[in-house]
Amino acid sequence: MSILIIILFIGGVLRFLMGIVWFVLIVYTLLDLLRSNLPTNTKLLWLIVILIAPFLGSIIYLIGGRNKQI
Repeated sequence: MSILIIILFIGGVLRFLMGIVWFVLIVYTLLDLLRSNLPTNTKLLWLIVILIAPFLGSIIYLIGGRNKQI
């Protein structure tokens, strides 16, 4: 019984840490997007992508969209 409690505790901690990483990634991406010198319509399109699919949209933006127009 105590092993189950330990496993559940570790799972909860990992889920909490992944939530923090997810939140920081999205906030960093949105701040980077707002500070970028992309045209306004491109920023708006990236903002929509990031808000619809936060994790995947943030990663796609950071990998390929930072300095490119859609």
